[in-house]
Amino acid sequence: MAGAGGGLHFDTLAAHAGAPSDTVGGAHPTVQPIVTASSFWYESADTLDRVLGGEEPGYVYARYANPTVRALEEAVAALEQAAGAVAFASGMAAIQAAVGLFAQRPGDTLFVSEDCYGGTYTLVASILAEQGLRVRFVDLFDLPQLEFRLAAEHPKALLFEVLTNPLQRVVDATAVVEAAHRAGAGVVIDATFSPPPIFQGLRLGADVVVHSATKYLGGHGDVTAGVAACGDPARAAELHTAGKLTGAVLGPHEAYLVLRGIRTLGLRVERQSATALSLAHALCADARIERVYYPGLPGDPGHAGAGRLFRGGAAGGVLSFAIRGADRERVLRTLERFRLVRPAPTLGDCLSLVLYPVIASHRGLTPEQRAQRGIHDNILRFSAGLEDPRDLLADLDRALG
Repeated sequence: MAGAGGGLHFDTLAAHAGAPSDTVGGAHPTVQPIVTASSFWYESADTLDRVLGGEEPGYVYARYANPTVRALEEAVAALEQAAGAVAFASGMAAIQAAVGLFAQRPGDTLFVSEDCYGGTYTLVASILAEQGLRVRFVDLFDLPQLEFRLAAEHPKALLFEVLTNPLQRVVDATAVVEAAHRAGAGVVIDATFSPPPIFQGLRLGADVVVHSATKYLGGHGDVTAGVAACGDPARAAELHTAGKLTGAVLGPHEAYLVLRGIRTLGLRVERQSATALSLAHALCADARIERVYYPGLPGDPGHAGAGRLFRGGAAGGVLSFAIRGADRERVLRTLERFRLVRPAPTLGDCLSLVLYPVIASHRGLTPEQRAQRGIHDNILRFSAGLEDPRDLLADLDRALG
């Protein structure tokens, strides 16, 4: 990706974005220091007054701003080619704040993709609905029907994921964003499964792009964080105020860990995508597997869409597969037979991880709701790590029995 960050390519930008600007005793640190102070003071009371009043940039209280967190926000803004980015304590906090930019008053209508992450479904269907939002779930794969509903129901916002969880269906994000904007709706894309090395939603016209930085941005399984990037600096300022007033801010230690992860983001995603594709091909040839869900496969329904949306032919590091004839009990026993791959409820780690959506990501949905979305009891989700694919295939073979 040439042209971003003053002409820098993505990996160079990831290595340098959010670099420290302050000096320590006249020396320049090569990494952003972790600044743990909860408050800051100035020799000049006038300066303190101006910073507190927002008339001058600076730091006064950690809930308002922190140098380490600011460095992370600057890095994400650079990677997403955003006007600004705001870090939050988790991806869920970032989603709630981003939606609140557009749909915030009782009676406001919020459209959410039917194929959203289970935690997102529970958040909008319970807390946001109970606060008075009119939450409506929509099928993004029926564009004429979506356009009809947009015109009829006048939503304030549309929230969706480009790669659906766990079936890896590829949304025609360009068409969906354009349709939503024609209807006057703000667009929030959760791009957790499609990080900026392969996808940049703001370039398609999305208003906000959200990441659970716990996943690919952090990338090492050691931090919980979220971030929202905006194309409009005024909206970024609103998000910053929301975090400041609700207290849903990220701490400096967590910000440092995510910033450290970003330095290798491009390399990791490239390797993980290649491994996922290799595993997907192997599983397609395995008689024990009923179906593989991965848009990197030429025969996948989302393959052409992935080619249009994602950079460099990559389709991400996550695939799902259905075990032929397996019921819930058999799938649970399969999880126990893995020795290298870890059955854990996250993704984007250096370690390969496997998740059973029925008991984890989509546990909050009823069996009927899962069935309507094609999430059957025999499906596992696999997040490729950095191990040698040959070792992962051996572990999969062992687990499948």
